[in-house]
Amino acid sequence: MSEVIQAIFIRESEVRSTPKPHVVYKVEVHAAVRNWVVWKRYSEFYKLDSQFKTIFPKQSTPVRLPPKRYFPSTFSDPEKIEERRRGLEEYLRSILSSRDDRWRLTEVWKEFLCIPVGRSLDGTSFYTSESWLDEFTTMSATAREIRSLINKKSTHMARNEISASHNCSVQAKKLLMNLSSRISNLEAGLNGSGMSEGELRRRQDMLTSLKDEKDSLMKLASSGRQDQDLLYKSTTNNNNNNNNAIRKSLLGENTGFYGETEYNHQQSTPVMKEQVIGVGKRAFGAAAVQRKKEQLAKETEVTRGLDNEGLLLNQQQIMGDQDQQVQQFGSILARQKQLGISIGHELENQNQLLDELDGDVGRTQTKLKFANKKLQKIK
Repeated sequence: MSEVIQAIFIRESEVRSTPKPHVVYKVEVHAAVRNWVVWKRYSEFYKLDSQFKTIFPKQSTPVRLPPKRYFPSTFSDPEKIEERRRGLEEYLRSILSSRDDRWRLTEVWKEFLCIPVGRSLDGTSFYTSESWLDEFTTMSATAREIRSLINKKSTHMARNEISASHNCSVQAKKLLMNLSSRISNLEAGLNGSGMSEGELRRRQDMLTSLKDEKDSLMKLASSGRQDQDLLYKSTTNNNNNNNNAIRKSLLGENTGFYGETEYNHQQSTPVMKEQVIGVGKRAFGAAAVQRKKEQLAKETEVTRGLDNEGLLLNQQQIMGDQDQQVQQFGSILARQKQLGISIGHELENQNQLLDELDGDVGRTQTKLKFANKKLQKIK
């Protein structure tokens, strides 16, 4: 059984420069279970229509294919490209919605839309070399969007905006599920692709980096529930601590002379005269302020709302960026070293040329003196 196609859309077109400038159209195929994308040139549509005419010479398609244009070319006119896009979409959708299914049952139709026959839909069946790269680019953009949603979720949690944080978390998890399934298709598309060994290894490395990014995003997304629990607990603890401090100040339960509570009437909040820092030790004045600053945790917009695992991942990412910057700095230094060596060699050559020039000048000066002497004798 082949995949049941429910809808076809051509919403976008793209101009590509290799192997020579041409226009490709993004054909979105919506099946019963999943969706996929294939990129097609107009020449491929023209070939499909010619094959239909060969198979069914007496029966034309429900809608005619948009004609070719030679003078002027469609490539240089965006309005004509858009007009052709609409015509191609209407052409495919008319075949899909036609009551006569003779065109949909042909192998050329299934090959054109990359529909697998007799087995489930996998990446090997419909990915070409270019469509695989297009899908990888789309998935990389999806991963960046997921990371942006997770960062927004952390920002909303820091502001105690629970509803907005939950919406960002739900959207990120939906995109993650879609990303996981499509990465599996990309991985399957590499099997039996017929690419060279070097290109296959390069694409496997690209896919591995994308899978690592997906795993880190899943860990960050799964930590959202823990972050919300921590946010609720911290809010409750702060309220309890404030209530206990006010209760002690009203009841007169002081902690001693140095720990006595003094009430600030302007702010209506308890202020401690001195703070006991450490076990059995007190710090006074500037030392107490400095000790208190050292004990406070430094929070930023990035780290706020992350649990221990999220902080670890954030630190690993920062360290990775720093390592990459160090490598770039090392390569710059290596280039500077090569430039210095080249400049040194050039200076040596210039010094050698100057020495030779100095010798030539000396010899010329000796010859001039000898010629002047001869001139004096002639006079």
